[in-house]
Formats: sequence, structure tokens, C-alpha cells
Amino acid sequence: MQAMKPRCLFQSSIVALAIHFAALAGPVPVIYSTDLLHPHDDPDDHYDLATLFALSEFEIKGIVLDLGERQAQRCGKPALEQMFAITGRKVPWATGLAKPLKTKHDDARDQPTESQGGVELILSTLRHAREPVLIFTTGSCRDVAAAFNREPDLLRQKVRALYINIGRGPNEEQDEWNVKLDQSSYLRLFESGLPLFWCPCFGTNGYQTLFVVDQSKVVGACVRPVQNYFVYCLTKAKSDPIDFLRTGPHPVPTGPRNMWCTAPMLHASGRRIYERGPSEYVALPVEKAREAQLSDKELNLFEFEPIRAELLGKPNDPFVQHKPSNPNARVFRTVNPRYGEIMANCLEHLLANLGRPEAEPR
Repeated sequence: MQAMKPRCLFQSSIVALAIHFAALAGPVPVIYSTDLLHPHDDPDDHYDLATLFALSEFEIKGIVLDLGERQAQRCGKPALEQMFAITGRKVPWATGLAKPLKTKHDDARDQPTESQGGVELILSTLRHAREPVLIFTTGSCRDVAAAFNREPDLLRQKVRALYINIGRGPNEEQDEWNVKLDQSSYLRLFESGLPLFWCPCFGTNGYQTLFVVDQSKVVGACVRPVQNYFVYCLTKAKSDPIDFLRTGPHPVPTGPRNMWCTAPMLHASGRRIYERGPSEYVALPVEKAREAQLSDKELNLFEFEPIRAELLGKPNDPFVQHKPSNPNARVFRTVNPRYGEIMANCLEHLLANLGRPEAEPR
């Protein structure tokens, strides 16, 4: 990967990071890109969508359903419709580009008209945004990269932070699933100058977001419609998605489920993690933790470490980590050996409140 030499890119990234952290006191406008499908490839995407809607700090400006070619066959629309019904919120959404970018600089204008909605939604949302917007991706990154290739100045001005849940950690081969979906897009973002929060799915020395939950605990704690949302996904149901929310009771899903995006999503929302009781952990906004007298119970599970990631050689070769004087990203790293256990408990409590009246928190 080429070094990012123009100093203005690095400076703009630092300014945008300052905007991001300074603005967390209010609603966080977010564009969410996900490779959510029905029937699913991996239902962790459905858990992530529920987490997005459970975090009240997010003002969801738009959702891009990644991998347009697959969306044409297995569109994730049923999950969106269910989440809109559960929460009473309606969010603009569009399907994304059908094909991978041909090169890092491809703007994908030559792809089919019906697959341009994702890029257009990103650009339109940013153009009309009164304040910088956070972008959070859980798939290939291709629509974000194509949007950047079309209007780089707009993204540098209007993206307050870009979280990408993709890849393997520093000094490891980049053969992870999301990277394989569109390698050019992945590499492009590291030279974009955008305020990049890199969240490796797998890695060593703490450079991975992966943790495991017990589905029976997480789904079992949810209200009936949310439980049905997960059952509909996991059974790959074909009935009307809204009607299904009113059915049941159904057996609660069991078994382990790999999760990746929860901690980055909590970080993006500005929430912090607190010990509420013995083996009980919650992710709360700072002011609510203060009201609950939990401020002195805050736990540090992970950090985002400044890094400069550059390609050593061929596209699948490792990124090399420099202790940077000019970073091009911040990389997720766990700093607590109980990260997985605590994150699983936080997710359980978070989703337990999804769809409940505010007067009845769990």
C-alpha cells in the first residue's frame, strides 16, 4: 500500500477525530452498511442490526445492504422491516453495488443502475448533513470506497469517523472473509485520509473483536417480538415477517454465536462499560452511569491504538505496523482478559431493553 504522503490528509483525519469525540454528548448521526441477508450467511448481522437500534444515541440516517448481487437473491429487507416495526422507527435504506471494485480507484459508475442506491444514499446523506456523520461498516466496505472515489472532499468534510469491521490484525495475512469480498475497497480506505477505526475480526496480541455469546441467554432475555425476530432469522422463515413477530412462543435459540461488532458499536455510540453487580455488566451513556452511581465502576476492556498500516507486497500479504509519527488509522485492541465474558453480558442487557417501554428497563 502506498504511504499517505500529503500532510493535509493526516491533519484532516485528526480534526475529524476531534469532532467525533467532542460531539458524542448529543445524538450520533450514523450511516450503517451491512451484508445482512435473508436467508442469512451468518446471523451475527441480525444481532448487529438489533444492537444498532438498541443504542438510543444513534440517529440512523441510512442503511446500505451490502453485496447487491446477493441482495437481489436474498435481500435483508425482512429484518429491516421487523426492526422498524419493533422500534417504531423508519430509516432510508438501499441495496449496494453488485460487483467488487476493479481497482482501488474505481468509482463503480459503470455498475448496473439498480445497484447504485447504496453509494447514492451515502453521498446524498452526507451532502444534506448539517454535521459530520459516522459511518459503520460490517461487510465489504465497497459502497463507502466507491463514494470516496467519487467525492473524496465531501467525505473528508462530512465523515466524523469510519468504523470498518474487517480483516486480520497487524502483521497477519489479509485473507479474512470481508476482505475477500472486496479487497480493493479495503485497501483504499487506509490511504483515504478519513478518520479510520479499524476493527480486525481476527488477530493475535489482542487485535481482534471476536467474542462468543450463549444465544439462549441473549435471546432469552429479550421481549417476545425481539425473540421472534431472531427465530425468524435463524429458522430462515419464509412467512410474512411482520406477522411472525406476533406469533409464538417459539423455542429460544440455543448454542454459541460468534460476535464481532458489538464493542466497536458501543465505542461509536459513546457508551462505556460498568460493573453493576457481581458478574453483571452494562454499557451505559456516561450521564446514566453517573445517575446510577456507577461512575467509579467503569471498566477498560479495549482501546483504539494509533497505527500506520501499509501493504508489504502482494494484496494478501500482511500489513506492517509502524509505531507511527503519522498514523493512518486507529486499530482495536483488547486490554482485559475478561473481554469476551463481559461483552457477552453487556449485549444481553442491551438487547433485553430493545422494544421495551422506557419506563420498564431491565
